[in-house]
Amino acid sequence: MNPQTLNPALDKAATPNPALADLQDIILPDPIGAWPWAIGYWLALAILLVLLIAAILWLKKRAAYLAPKKAAQGLFAALDPHSSQYPSDVNQLLKRTALSYLPREVIAKLDGPAWATWLDSHLPAKQRGRIGPLLEKRHQAKPLSAEEALELQALARSWFASKAKLSTPIMHSSASPNPTSSTALTPAPAKPAEEQC
Repeated sequence: MNPQTLNPALDKAATPNPALADLQDIILPDPIGAWPWAIGYWLALAILLVLLIAAILWLKKRAAYLAPKKAAQGLFAALDPHSSQYPSDVNQLLKRTALSYLPREVIAKLDGPAWATWLDSHLPAKQRGRIGPLLEKRHQAKPLSAEEALELQALARSWFASKAKLSTPIMHSSASPNPTSSTALTPAPAKPAEEQC
């Protein structure tokens, strides 16, 4: 082969560049270790820990708050809806449960329409107005019919299952033209159970 017939590009590739021969190898930095963490990781961990503790405390508080209702649900399941004392038993259980949440002097004096209004305020809107008449039948000699007993059972079960916070009934006096007469206290309209959550 004739040396003059070689491709000049191949000739350049075969001979190393003298400028590249003077370069040293690239020195890589040490790999980044896992420790110590950057401040952002510590802040994220602290926030996560605070949120976790807050969630645990909230769940424990909520479980303690709902414990009387859960216990009442167990007692309610043991009641016989076919008993002639069923409305009285349901009323007594509702009152005992309410006394677990609110002061005795507030709940113990509620009876009749005021009691029914307060119970209704903690029921869903579509079930309001029906528990009072059914509980009033506890004073009658004739027991509840089977349909009424089942309706009372459904209403009471719904009341016990409600997660709404039980509130103190707001009492206001009805306007009376005669200031010397005793003013009757009636419950103020309560917020619906859906708004109280």
